[in-house]
Amino acid sequence: MEFGVFYQMPCADGQSPAGRYADTISQAVLADELGFDTVWLAELHFNSRFSIMSAPLLVASAIAQATSRVKVGTAVNLVPLHNPIRLAEETATLDIISGGRAIFGIGRGSNPRQFQGYGVDLEEGRGRFQEALDFILKAWTNDEFSFQGEHYQAHDLTVSPKPEQKPHPPVYIASNSPDTFSLVGSLGHNILVAPLVVSVQSALDGLELYRATLAEHGHDPASVKVNVNVPVFVTEDRDKARGGFEETFNNYLAVIRSNSSQPTSRLANMSYDEVYDKYAAIGDPEQCIAKLRSLQELYQPQEFMCWFNTGGMLPHEEVEKSMRLFAGEVMPHFK
Repeated sequence: MEFGVFYQMPCADGQSPAGRYADTISQAVLADELGFDTVWLAELHFNSRFSIMSAPLLVASAIAQATSRVKVGTAVNLVPLHNPIRLAEETATLDIISGGRAIFGIGRGSNPRQFQGYGVDLEEGRGRFQEALDFILKAWTNDEFSFQGEHYQAHDLTVSPKPEQKPHPPVYIASNSPDTFSLVGSLGHNILVAPLVVSVQSALDGLELYRATLAEHGHDPASVKVNVNVPVFVTEDRDKARGGFEETFNNYLAVIRSNSSQPTSRLANMSYDEVYDKYAAIGDPEQCIAKLRSLQELYQPQEFMCWFNTGGMLPHEEVEKSMRLFAGEVMPHFK
């Protein structure tokens, strides 16, 4: 089992962007030292209370220079909002300067505000996503290529640099709908799943569809990875564990409820108790081990993506304590 740390990076009133970036990079360095496998960085726009991570590849580059071992991935780059040439160039550059540690985590996106802000038609999101992915993989694996699509075209184009990893960095695709689960399976790529966002049953149904589609298209399920996002908080004091994560998670829920452009229908009505019971690993090390074992049995993943500060309200020192306890007393039970 592999373990990553995930950053969405909300910035509340009273917090500074400089402080939030500094804490994230510092925690990424700690993750490298503690033996976590990957640092995952979201891409979100136009709502600082929800996230100020608008340029994850820039943050990934800073992390790559401050670390030596941990992989650095996006979870996710919102592909329809990007020019695929630029995305291919910048991700390849990250792979080179990190010594082959980049992960190309991508998604379609569904937030109307983000598409409107970039002047992209939301209805074109799926088509742009599929074309851009095809375009980028061709750019990475061909000295020269041409491309003729509805949204993107190229003629005798040479994109450089090429990634350090051959044929290219691992591709992970976020899946929040049945058509995306089947698409990822048909393409044979790794998959990112957030049960908190899609619900337990939708995640289970989607993964069943993904695995069936993998087999239908001749892909070996053993050659790809399922990565499940889990909010995590570990403390030595079992009596204070449940309450210790409540403020930060309730801030996450409050931001969603206040923003009609977020996919609020299910999350807006979610309670912290439901999160604690169904979606998160919160408690002392023993409790977190038990919860992760149950989630492992449920989803059969190869990786967990640990979300240590979901709403961004935990002090930096508390996040680091949680990370240290997790790495020292929880992770070894899954290695």
